[in-house]
Amino acid sequence: MSADDKRKTQGYDRFKQHQGEGYSGMKVGRSHKWHYDQGEWRERKLSPDEWEIYYQTTKRRAARAPEESGAPIGTEYNWLIVSHQRVDKLDANSYMTCMEGKKFKVAHKRASNDAWNVSEKSQRKKVIEYLEQMIEELKEADESEPLPYSVGEHRHVYGLNLRTKTELLEMAKEYGLSGTSKMKRAELLAAVKECVEQEGKTKPEEKAERHEKPNHDGHAARKPDGDGAELQGKSKDELYRLASERDISGRSSMSKAELVHALAGRAERSGTSSRA
Repeated sequence: MSADDKRKTQGYDRFKQHQGEGYSGMKVGRSHKWHYDQGEWRERKLSPDEWEIYYQTTKRRAARAPEESGAPIGTEYNWLIVSHQRVDKLDANSYMTCMEGKKFKVAHKRASNDAWNVSEKSQRKKVIEYLEQMIEELKEADESEPLPYSVGEHRHVYGLNLRTKTELLEMAKEYGLSGTSKMKRAELLAAVKECVEQEGKTKPEEKAERHEKPNHDGHAARKPDGDGAELQGKSKDELYRLASERDISGRSSMSKAELVHALAGRAERSGTSSRA
């Protein structure tokens, strides 16, 4: 069996069905995690609210690809990305950046071909169809619910839909949810989303009162003093890096005060565990 024939029997190139349409490639429902190298972002202001942007970098898999899987080396893709970018200015030269949205495949070029699979005219038509689809989704969304690509008073955790089950279990633990070990990922995601939504509706004074209530071991939760005082002296950028290293969920939408509290609380829990 040739290498090409072998690939066609593999999961990636095997012919599949989705909503009555045939396709090949990664199975619908699967997810990838990538790390992006330090890249180059350029932008030029065209009007008070419009910018032209350019971005280039190399993205690398978080885990190695299985042998004989994925697209062959030399394959090219043309994607349309419709995304919401939220930035938080940390200092004169730094912004914390989160992006969330969708990407649509417009065309591809196989490694063995010199031409794209569809013409430029067809690619233009596809781009228009995708944008019209996004517009219809926004128009049909429930007005009582926060819309994607909007920022309001509601609590929002960026990238929540793409969290792994392990990450969701950690978040559920932080929210004090029980019975999560037997939940499927979809059920777990729904439960965590409900907690996030409820947290967004909680008044600041109620949040403070909740944090002062006893922990599961009966001891009152320590306020962010001691280590917290040291954390207060750090910049938000430094706090965010620490939260990333400690894998604190929801960190992308936390204020500096919330990051300090979360980090101090994690340090306290770690200290309690080490003494147990």
